[in-house]
Amino acid sequence: MEPNPDEGVIPESCGAPFGGAQMSFPVTFDLRIIYVLADGASIQSDLEALYARLGVECSLLQGVAKPGAKYGRFGSRITVRNRAQFYAVYSEVGKLPYVKAAI
Repeated sequence: MEPNPDEGVIPESCGAPFGGAQMSFPVTFDLRIIYVLADGASIQSDLEALYARLGVECSLLQGVAKPGAKYGRFGSRITVRNRAQFYAVYSEVGKLPYVKAAI
């Protein structure tokens, strides 16, 4: 079964996340990013630009960095409208050179 990027549900046969759980769109969730502090000073502006380019709504951006730490955490509350947009966000965030993980 070939997935349709505009459908609101990711079927299990198309690699649905979480052991086959169905995901209905639009969906709002907190995207959490682990990044290298020394290289990621522009993370907030980079994410804002990325979300704007992809047409993703973002209602909250916040970061946490402990003094002397190598890595920081940055979260954003986003709303994606379809499967294609969902995958595009993870793909584009993963291309930022200082990002180590996006959950």
